[in-house]
Amino acid sequence: MKKLALAAVTAVFFMLLIPISCGQVGDSQSKVETEKGVVQVLYFHGKQRCATCLAIEEQTKALLDAEFQSQQQQGKVKYRVVDISTPEGEAVADRYEVAFSSLILDTDGQTVDLTDMGFRYARSEPETFKANLKVQINKLLK
Repeated sequence: MKKLALAAVTAVFFMLLIPISCGQVGDSQSKVETEKGVVQVLYFHGKQRCATCLAIEEQTKALLDAEFQSQQQQGKVKYRVVDISTPEGEAVADRYEVAFSSLILDTDGQTVDLTDMGFRYARSEPETFKANLKVQINKLLK
């Protein structure tokens, strides 16, 4: 009986230990490198993507290429598309507490969540979407 109890305690211990140790490995690899004064434009998406999700990515890239090309070349603005259905993407999403398609700006520890604005305008009013996104990026660049 004592052997059975000891085996059960050991099994529970290892079941608890494995997720903790795996989580620590993932966390060390999930760090998004932030640089002082750099605006990171992060677009998160899952495996299944609707037309609006695709429009957010497309319109964000179009704006960055048209209006922030020199800042991207200088490294002052960085665009990153993160697939949260991958282990690497999930780890980055955890850092920003993102669980679904999202558009986040991050600079010097300050984050701006533009997800609602993206879903509201990216597909139906792309020029409004790009104008709002441009204003927010410019605020963070100052």
